[in-house]
Amino acid sequence: MVAALKALKTPPKGLFWSMPFPLESDFKKEDPLALDYLGQQVGLWLFRGFTTRTDRAQYYAVVLYGLHLADKAVRKYGYPGDDGTRTRLFERWERFWALATLEFRGGALERGDEDAMRGVRGATRAWRGGNTPLPLDFPLISRQSELGGLGAYLSSLREYGLVFPGSLRVTPAAREMIDSFWSEPRERNWNHLYEEYALKALDFESPTIARPRRPLTLARLGQRSRLSSLVRHGRSAQQGRLWNALFVAARDGSTHPLAERLVAAHGDGVDAPETLLEGLLADRWKKLTPDLFNKVEVALAFGRLARALLRRFDRAYGYVDAHGWVADFDAVAQASFPDNEAAELRGLCKTVRSARDAHRFGDLQYHGPDFLTLVENLTTSDATKSLDHLLVFHRSVQRS
Repeated sequence: MVAALKALKTPPKGLFWSMPFPLESDFKKEDPLALDYLGQQVGLWLFRGFTTRTDRAQYYAVVLYGLHLADKAVRKYGYPGDDGTRTRLFERWERFWALATLEFRGGALERGDEDAMRGVRGATRAWRGGNTPLPLDFPLISRQSELGGLGAYLSSLREYGLVFPGSLRVTPAAREMIDSFWSEPRERNWNHLYEEYALKALDFESPTIARPRRPLTLARLGQRSRLSSLVRHGRSAQQGRLWNALFVAARDGSTHPLAERLVAAHGDGVDAPETLLEGLLADRWKKLTPDLFNKVEVALAFGRLARALLRRFDRAYGYVDAHGWVADFDAVAQASFPDNEAAELRGLCKTVRSARDAHRFGDLQYHGPDFLTLVENLTTSDATKSLDHLLVFHRSVQRS
C-alpha cells in the first residue's frame, strides 16, 4: 500500500513543526512565548552594543585580530579581497586559534571552562595528542560564519566603530588592540613571530599546521591568546583598551554609566539580576538619570512578568502531559492560572503597562506588539480567558 499526498485547500490553523537544531547550534528552541527574544531586546535598550552572544572580552580581540590577519593574508598570498574570501580566511584563523588553545590545555577542554571557545566540541574532535601536524580544514561548528566568533561579535564590533560598516575590515580605532594582541609593547619583539606563525595557517595550500615553529610552539600561542589570557597574564593595559572601546566610547548614553554601576554593585557582592535592577532603581550606586531610570524600570517589570508567564505556560503544558494529552480546557486554565494568584499576575501586568518605556515593545518588528496586547488582556481576564490569551500569543510566536 502506497500513501498518497493530497494538497490542502488551506493550511491548518494550529499545525507547527520544528526541526531539531544540531548539537553545536547557537540557537535556543525552548522559547515558546518569545520571552528570551524579548528579553534580548530589553537588554539592547540598556546596552545597545552587546548581545547575549558577546560575553567574553578577549573574544573581541580575537575576532579583530583574525580580521586583521585575513587582510594581511589577502596581500601576502594574492587572494581576492572579497568578503567571501575574507570569511574563509577568518574561519581558518578561528580553527587555528581553537587548536592552539587546546594544545596549551592538553586537549582537556569542556563547555563552561574559562577557555572554552565557540565550537569547542568540533575543535576537541580535531585535536589529537603528539607532535604530528594538526588539520586546519575541520568542521569547528555548524554554519561557522554565523555561529562562530565572527557571527557572534561582528555586529557589536561595527556598532563600536572597530570594524567598518558593511565590511570585514578593521578601523584605525582597533589598531592598538591588534598591535598588542599577543603582548604589550615592552615584549613586542616577539609579536612578529607570533603573527608569522598564525599567518602560515591562512595559506589555503597548507591543509595542516606544524605544532612547533621555532622558536615558538602552538601551545605557546594558545597560552598567549586563550579566552582567559587577559586575566591569567595580568593584561591590564589590554583590558583598559577594551574598556575604553566598548564602554567609555559607547554612543548610546546608557552603556557606560550602567557599566560603572555594575562594577560598583559587583564590589558590593550584588550579581543577581533582579537584586541589581532593584538597587539601580533605588539609586544604591548613584542616582540614575530619567532616561536610565525608565530603561531599568521596564527591564525589571518585564523580567518579573516574563518569569510569571513562563511558569503558567509550563503548568498548562505539564497538566496536559500528565493527563494523557487530552484535558478539559477549563481544568487546564485553573491549573495554570489559579485564582489565588490572579491578583499577583494582574499587578505584574499593570506594572509593565505603567512603565514609561513600555511603548518600546510596540516598536519591535517581531512579537513586541502582540506581547503588549497579551499584557493588556491579562490585566482583566479570568483563568479561562487568560489561558486563551496566552495560547493566542503562543500561536503567533510559533507562526512567525
